Amino acid sequence: MQLTGEPMAQYVCHCDDCQAVHGQAYRVALYPASAVVVTRGETGAFTLRTTPRTKCSRCGTYLFAEVPGYPYRGVNGDLLHQGRFNAEFHVQCRYARARIPDELPHYKDTPAKFRGSGELMSW
Repeated sequence: MQLTGEPMAQYVCHCDDCQAVHGQAYRVALYPASAVVVTRGETGAFTLRTTPRTKCSRCGTYLFAEVPGYPYRGVNGDLLHQGRFNAEFHVQCRYARARIPDELPHYKDTPAKFRGSGELMSW
């Protein structure tokens, strides 16, 4: 997979879709869709509920998720080179299975700049 430029944002998604597919929260490096290109191998698409996800057909590794209604791809943060994923905040924390013990903002849905309520969790 080839990535062009820097991610627009990096965050951890706790939505029920991500947790069901990945068995945990999903680390996201958000890029414009045009900046994420699969350069070799075959891929397959999968949608559990709402989010189309692309994975390697050979090994099953999830590569990225499409952001429904937007021209963005949420690249699997675990695939970035070591030290390149630095979460800025958490989203969809209303679905988190437990309180998240870090100092980052924890949004009930998403930040206002992503058309969410911007409401933080009270924990």
